[in-house]
Amino acid sequence: MRRTIDARIKHRQERQEQLRDTLKRLGDLLSQGLRGRHRRQANELLETLYDNIVELVTAQDREWDAYSNNHTSEVFRSLHWKIDTLEAEYANVRALITGFLNLEQSLTRLAERIDATGAGSEQREQLEAARERLSTFRYSDFEARFRGTRESVQAQLAGYVDQFPLHEKILDLGCGRGEFVRMLLAAGREAEGIDISRTMLEEAEQHGLPCRRADILEELAQRPDASLGGVFSAQVIEHLAPEVLPEVVTHCRRVLKPGGVLLLETVNPLSLFALSRIFFLDVTHQKPLHPEYMRFLLDSRGFRDINILYGPPPPGEALLEIPPDLPGAREFNTNVDRLNALLFGPSVYAVRGVRP
Repeated sequence: MRRTIDARIKHRQERQEQLRDTLKRLGDLLSQGLRGRHRRQANELLETLYDNIVELVTAQDREWDAYSNNHTSEVFRSLHWKIDTLEAEYANVRALITGFLNLEQSLTRLAERIDATGAGSEQREQLEAARERLSTFRYSDFEARFRGTRESVQAQLAGYVDQFPLHEKILDLGCGRGEFVRMLLAAGREAEGIDISRTMLEEAEQHGLPCRRADILEELAQRPDASLGGVFSAQVIEHLAPEVLPEVVTHCRRVLKPGGVLLLETVNPLSLFALSRIFFLDVTHQKPLHPEYMRFLLDSRGFRDINILYGPPPPGEALLEIPPDLPGAREFNTNVDRLNALLFGPSVYAVRGVRP
């Protein structure tokens, strides 16, 4: 930054010397036909003209600096407001989730005592169902509020449908309410989904979707080799333990047919907005998954034609640019673009690979 400022100062000084030299040569030409007092007056007027030009340029620079500084202040005031808002929302949600966790743990201990006393399985099943409804990971109201309505989720996932081959069975891991299963079926694919949430699956069953309760790893382990045309998962792999995820990817390659597609969507850790607003909002997330790590993971498990598919940036969040006709606008807006890419990059990405 200091080198840039020094270069600009040197450039400005050179231009000032050029202006002074030009005015001097102009004065020499004008004064050739002048004598005595008139020559002195001409030189004084040219000196005054030079000073006026310098003052005008300086005043204009200060005016543009004021505009730029005001815009920058507005940008950072807006950014601080967004951060404060996010912190307040996160604190409220954190308190709510902590309450649910404590209640869930109490129900778990009560279920263990029921098992120890040999009580009936019906009471045990009812208690387990109540615990699941309160679980932070499977709590339907929590997901509906922070992931969106059925319609908004379908809009977010719409671009993935054509990534899968026609006339092949696609398995949705962690299907939730079955939004993507419904979209695949409507687009001529054969599809089914699994999830561990009874609450989510109740909504899927109400719409007649082929979704059932199963653990992801157990389901993949019992699937026959080369039995699927595609495996899909959205907003699930960040919930898996680091040692489980490679095992899931290995199973996915085994159960896919040659040419079968694996597509896994997760939160984009390259976006600070996504980390603060999405990832850290859910305490059941294990760790952020870097896109290049997921590329490496699929490559090391034998997938080919691996691509990273980024979603859109969060709407209405980007910092504003200044008008391009202002001095220094290009440099300022370039830095704004870089800052936007860091702060408000795409909220999600998907890694896609093909079994050879």
